[in-house]
Amino acid sequence: MEEIAREYITVARQLSSSGCYSKAFDLYVLSFDKNPRLKNLFEPEFRSILIKLNEVLATANKIEDIFSNFGRAIDAFPNNVHLLNDIGKYLYKFGFYAEAWCHFHRALKLDNGFVNPEKNLNSVKNLLMERWHFRMLNDKTRNDAYRDAIHATAVPFRDCILDIGTGTGLLAMYACECSPRTITACDGSAVMTSLAEVITQENYRQEIIIINKMSTSMNYHDVGGRRTLVVTEMFDAGLFGEHVLQTLAHAHECLMSNSAKVIPNKAEFFIAPVKCDYLNRRYQLCSTTKSILNIPHYTVHILTFDETYDCEDVHLYRDIKYMAEPLSLLKVNFNDYQDVYTTLNRNDPYTLQFKVKEDGEINAVIGWFNLYLTDNITITTDPRSDKRANAWQQAVFFDNIPKTVTQGELVDFHFLLNRGKLTMLPNWNSEVLRISPETLRYLNDTEFVNMIKGSIAMTCIYLGQIADISLTNIVDLCPFPLFGLLMLRRGAQSLICCAKTDVDRVFFETVFEANNVPLSKLHILVGDEWGQEVFRDEKYHAIFCNIFDLWGDVELRNMEIAQHLKQSHLLQGGLFMPSNVKVMGQLINSHWLDINNRVYDENVSNFKMAKHVNKYQVSQNFCIDFSHLEYTPLSEPVVLGVCSTDTRSHVVNVPVVNNGYLNAILCWYSLELMEHLGEISTNRKNSFIDGTVFLISPKVPMISGKFATVLHCVDPDGSFKLMIDVDTT
Repeated sequence: MEEIAREYITVARQLSSSGCYSKAFDLYVLSFDKNPRLKNLFEPEFRSILIKLNEVLATANKIEDIFSNFGRAIDAFPNNVHLLNDIGKYLYKFGFYAEAWCHFHRALKLDNGFVNPEKNLNSVKNLLMERWHFRMLNDKTRNDAYRDAIHATAVPFRDCILDIGTGTGLLAMYACECSPRTITACDGSAVMTSLAEVITQENYRQEIIIINKMSTSMNYHDVGGRRTLVVTEMFDAGLFGEHVLQTLAHAHECLMSNSAKVIPNKAEFFIAPVKCDYLNRRYQLCSTTKSILNIPHYTVHILTFDETYDCEDVHLYRDIKYMAEPLSLLKVNFNDYQDVYTTLNRNDPYTLQFKVKEDGEINAVIGWFNLYLTDNITITTDPRSDKRANAWQQAVFFDNIPKTVTQGELVDFHFLLNRGKLTMLPNWNSEVLRISPETLRYLNDTEFVNMIKGSIAMTCIYLGQIADISLTNIVDLCPFPLFGLLMLRRGAQSLICCAKTDVDRVFFETVFEANNVPLSKLHILVGDEWGQEVFRDEKYHAIFCNIFDLWGDVELRNMEIAQHLKQSHLLQGGLFMPSNVKVMGQLINSHWLDINNRVYDENVSNFKMAKHVNKYQVSQNFCIDFSHLEYTPLSEPVVLGVCSTDTRSHVVNVPVVNNGYLNAILCWYSLELMEHLGEISTNRKNSFIDGTVFLISPKVPMISGKFATVLHCVDPDGSFKLMIDVDTT
């Protein structure tokens, strides 16, 4: 029997080598049925065949066949964590999120050190519940103000109330405290309405009728009659970005009685021109780098696509300077249908004229709002106020500036409500080059740029020992090939680089032409459709690769290509950069991280909500700027591992230096471009790589003088996570 089973596998291998994956898969399954002892021996190649087969089926959209194959595979390997993770990925891909959640969760229960299913589970949670829900629910200022306003407005036993965009149902429960005649809540998200149903039932608010529909798709019959009080909180940092004007215009027309009231009563949006170099670096190429690139007179801005503003916690930025007093851009009365309709359909721009307070530069415009819930209750997001509601960030309008100004100068800004969303119109004309966020952030990291610039002389000396500089071939797969550019300026023969977009490619060519580098020396790979085959059998004298994405995680495709280049395309004695990448970490306690990932019932008027919402907690947050993060360190920074071909998980004992409760491990990287050149940390202001945090829940008590055991778990593909071993703390 064993002989026959092994013959099946031999034939299966032959079939798979010729692309007959379906027949090969059948033979593997048959061989395992004949001889179960072969399963562990041939499991890796069996999974490889299954992956290839399902890729073919996915291209043909044969979804049922994919899951049929997975079912047969799981029958053979019922507790295989890799198969469970692979099934979850396909379920996620085809929109079966709840089922994907279950498979990722099951894989983690079987192996909690397996990184991929945890990252995939986090992706599902982020998709089903956006992170801002936690921040909003923990904003006691916002919650208490809405509760007070509803209690001051609702008439017991008379009002018929509608909560539009109910989310978790919190505002509906506040309204329910006022004993309304009827109360209905609606939300377009199936996940949020299901959550609201569970939460309202848990809090004995069964009278709240919850509908899983957008309010704009209903009429008054759908909500149980004309409503006499509408409550909503559909606002973003730019006030109107969640389509609140369209929603309330429809509500006035189709859902509300003639005498109905709306909470909030009114809203007002404010604008202030500012100088903030930190913000400016996020959206425009700084002058220092433009000089290095020999394009000092060019205006280079971020590629914005459809976004008309960004959202930032402006109050955190200490270098911000208000160049003029804030002015009110517009005010709208939500209780006046004509005002809502007119504001929504206005075609003329709003114009503000500011009187500049001092000589300097305006390089950003920020906006915030007041919600006048009633005549006596107001919420503000003003970044200067200690009483602001922190549920919302501030809007940052960043395009078509900077502008040099003088004291007393009058400066105009023009804004348009474009499809109900605020847009700042161009104010002074200049030709603008556009580049991707990755390229901009990379080039605006002046410390890293200077380190690259400072490495060129040593590189030329090093490479001069194996070849004449005029014969050297370079690969630079960083967001902008600065190293490659500087080497070509020194006389290198050729450069292969990669551009994120066609817009980046145009910028690359503009810069190289400005430096009198013939484009014939340049081969630009665009996008991410290219693979390892583009390098053919060529060998290169120097290879420089970036293996990280902007938000601080390892970019697995980049890491795979980097390892391939180092192993197969680097000349003997050639230079690979960076030469060393360390994973750094620090144990901390941060209230800010806590309230952005975990709801506390005391912040929602003690309604029982936390146990339901907190199922959507994630174990890792990205895009963290440590220079603006408030936290208490519980350890010194320590080396927790390296990013390399070594994918073994290991344990690090970290000395605790302060008493406290551990709720997060900060994670960043230390890069050494060349040996003996020194290291540079990504834990810096203006670093092109953000920090990440691995969240610990529940919190773990730390005692100064003791050791905390951190697990550095690594998958074969190089993805990793950091965990705390609770049993040894």
